[in-house]
Amino acid sequence: MNLTTKHLAALNITCRVLIALVGGYVLAALSAILVALLLPGDIINSIVSALMLSFIIYTVTVLYVFATKTTLRAGISVFALCILMYCFVRHLNGIAVL
Repeated sequence: MNLTTKHLAALNITCRVLIALVGGYVLAALSAILVALLLPGDIINSIVSALMLSFIIYTVTVLYVFATKTTLRAGISVFALCILMYCFVRHLNGIAVL
């Protein structure tokens, strides 16, 4: 099966949509957890503030994925940010448990 430029463009857009949907959701969820852990004060207010901020992070992530020059760069950037956020969350949870 030969891939024409039309098929490659469709595959490129499909990959960007998947990166934006899945990667944006994971990044927004991890950032909401991280911000909720870092904000001082009442836990309910921290969670609500973090969830409101996560909508902005999700929107910026989707915009970034479609604004970058290559799909690979978008995927690597979102994946690296997710890994970084996950490491911060794990580190803060380790400190909070002690």
